[in-house]
Amino acid sequence: MTDRFLQTSVLKPPNEFPFPFPPYNIQKDFMKNLYAVLEERKLGIFESPTGTGKSLSLICGVLRWLCDHEVRYKADILKSIALIEEELKNYDDNTDDWLTVQTKQAGIVKYKDEFQLQLKSLSENAEEIENIKKKKSLIPEVNNKNRFAAFSKPENTNSMVDNDVLLDDVNLDEKGGEESEEENDPENEYENVKIYFCSRTHSQLSQFIGEVQKSPYSDTRVVPMASRQTFCVNPDVKKLKNLSLINERCLELQKKKSEKSTKTDSSKRAVKKMKCCSSGCVYKNKNSVDDLKDEIITKIHDVEELVTKGQEMIACPYYATRAAIPLSQLVVIPYNTLLHKSTREASKIKLKNNIVIIDEAHNLLDAIGNMHSSLINGSQLCLCCNQLNQYKTKYEKLFNATSILYLDQLIFVVGRLISIIGGKSGCNPMDSNRKGIDSKVYTLADFVHAAEIDNFNLFKILNFCKRSKLTHKLQGFVEKVPPVSTTTQNKPESGLKNFLQNISNTKNKVAEADAKAIASPSPFTPTEQSNNVILPVIAFIESLTNHCEDGRIICTRQSTVGRGSLKFLLLNPAAHFQEIVKETRSVIVAGGTMQPISEFREQLFQNAGAELSRIIAFSCGHVIPPENILPIIVSEGPSGKKLDFSFEFRNSDAVMNELGQVLNNVCNIVPAGVVCFYPSYEYEQRTFEHFEKSGLIETLAKKKKIFREPKKSCDVDRVLSEYAQFISDSKKQPNRKPNGCLLFSVIGGKLSEGLNFSDDLGRCVIVVGLPYPNIKSAELQEKMNYLDKTAGPGSGHKHYENLCMKAVNQSIGRAVRHKDDYSTVFLLDHRYSREHIQLALPSWMRRSLVTCEKFGTAYSSLNKVSNVNLYS
Repeated sequence: MTDRFLQTSVLKPPNEFPFPFPPYNIQKDFMKNLYAVLEERKLGIFESPTGTGKSLSLICGVLRWLCDHEVRYKADILKSIALIEEELKNYDDNTDDWLTVQTKQAGIVKYKDEFQLQLKSLSENAEEIENIKKKKSLIPEVNNKNRFAAFSKPENTNSMVDNDVLLDDVNLDEKGGEESEEENDPENEYENVKIYFCSRTHSQLSQFIGEVQKSPYSDTRVVPMASRQTFCVNPDVKKLKNLSLINERCLELQKKKSEKSTKTDSSKRAVKKMKCCSSGCVYKNKNSVDDLKDEIITKIHDVEELVTKGQEMIACPYYATRAAIPLSQLVVIPYNTLLHKSTREASKIKLKNNIVIIDEAHNLLDAIGNMHSSLINGSQLCLCCNQLNQYKTKYEKLFNATSILYLDQLIFVVGRLISIIGGKSGCNPMDSNRKGIDSKVYTLADFVHAAEIDNFNLFKILNFCKRSKLTHKLQGFVEKVPPVSTTTQNKPESGLKNFLQNISNTKNKVAEADAKAIASPSPFTPTEQSNNVILPVIAFIESLTNHCEDGRIICTRQSTVGRGSLKFLLLNPAAHFQEIVKETRSVIVAGGTMQPISEFREQLFQNAGAELSRIIAFSCGHVIPPENILPIIVSEGPSGKKLDFSFEFRNSDAVMNELGQVLNNVCNIVPAGVVCFYPSYEYEQRTFEHFEKSGLIETLAKKKKIFREPKKSCDVDRVLSEYAQFISDSKKQPNRKPNGCLLFSVIGGKLSEGLNFSDDLGRCVIVVGLPYPNIKSAELQEKMNYLDKTAGPGSGHKHYENLCMKAVNQSIGRAVRHKDDYSTVFLLDHRYSREHIQLALPSWMRRSLVTCEKFGTAYSSLNKVSNVNLYS
């Protein structure tokens, strides 16, 4: 309505950006392009190699634009008001048509009032921030440790059935939401444009916050967000450990009104409803939460620091950060908080006209897919069915009719899921599968029909589970109520204790059955099950409510019911990204290696409804000079045999012998660390055993100390520490034998992402073959078929190629870290000579890429690098 008078100035990228040190030219280019994308409301794909200062470039580029925009916003309002006032002066009050003049003036004055209201809201916002800063500077921190001790006394519940066990009474016709305890946000209140910065892990987010603190923008209002599980400082709630249970318990504690509890007699029969008052959570006291909110607004903290502050101030960091969002400029959040809609809404994240930056985005599509996929196995289903039946039998007389109706429906649905993997409701997970060993793919519509649950309203069942807090109540039942044997006329059932004991007693049967089963193991084993099995079951049922064409169900039947599984596979991750693209001002996806960029352009942005003209891709070079990185494609080994690590040839003795000779030659002349990446753990194990038999390991061990990527994540730090320490010691003793290290690692493994083999840790990186995924996989086949149908013929195969090259790029991107670093990269496989493979490599690597048909040429280049003292 105010467009006629709205004055909008255009911001042009500045020539200089505030930076902690003189930026490289590539950093300037990065920030200028970022600035332009934000100003023009575009969608950006930004690639900045590891070691080029990507985080600082993002910080200084986006915050420079934000500061300029805030100044521009106020100036444009003032210009608009001035234009209206000038327009009013131009009207001639003496005209004969005074009625028309007054009508027009009234309309213009209305525009002016709207602009003045915006200006007032803007001023009030700035004043509130200034008052918070003054308050924090004048008032010392208060020790609140004993401030609310009176509220922490336990309730007297001797005469009542534990509220953690009984279902909440629900009326599914009433409106109500998970966050009903929260007050509505004020309308028409000014909120500045916000930057939502998103990364995969809390450690990456903490590093980013540290970079902001060291940048010229250390006065930015930064709010770090996390889940209740991460932020909770209430010991009684945090001990639940599971995120869903913590969420439900937290929300339950927020209820301040009197609630009805059921009083029972000695026979556990319901006598009457009694009112009891919930004491709530002492950490959600409004004054304390407001104090912590003010602390967040005035000083930058990471998640760990806020947890400590919350404990000191007896204040909840989860609710304090949410309260601080309206006054924030930069909100730092993990992937799932942004990408999962219900989590995003519960966290009060508003996308409209704001900016989203997703860092470490090379696996973004996979992350969205995994986040919205779900997997359950037969053991979980059987245990869940048993628990629900036990629970209903014990408390059926205390439930209302609605609860009994939907509890029965849920039990039936779980029973049908057991049936489709070869069991029956109430069976033991160690029972033999009645339908034979196989794997089948269903569309969602076909699956609910095959499972005979198509006549149930799954949305209502899920709503019942949510509103009645079934997951929390069932967990309370399992933990607090002694299991009893329950029998029904149709299907006898043992108690939970006997049920679990049967699992333990039949381990040998499982071992025998497994020998006859299909080679692919079940993702879970009965001994790995948690008692809280209803959570994955509900997650799977929820996945059945997705759009039919966006997913598939993979039903795997194994030798026993417990080892069977059901998996929902999301085929179209962009469906869950569509709202983000539509609502935000701009979306930036950034990473060290974003090739192939076409995947983000087509599968992410265009599939989410973006016009091609709105998508901008920027890839900057590396800070290291071209001569400091030497990528060599090696097509033949030292004996002249072709290096072909395709599935057909890689297990031959000739190919493995050729690989061994390459390693031996490289270790002869490359000092310090050599890292060798294999396409899989299985192939690393096979070649290592072959090298042991041939005596090569013994030969290599005389030149380099050999390390292997550990199978357990907990051992990674120890292995890396020993690896780095031995290299450091070798440098101090150049004549020491062995000198340096050889590390066998796996592409896509624990060491190929997030860890940097800079300087002496990786003077040569060897990539063995191309890590193509198993094309016979049912999941991959469905994904490829889906892409062929929706994106055109050949799109599925292109996706298959992209999966391989993304993994390669992540591994070779670990080799160099800063402008003075240097390394050689050996790409061992003749297939790297193909043009489409080379085009999928990072642009900064392609500029120095050398193709050697003969190993002698490659070895000569490697030797030349050593002779010019690049490794000194």
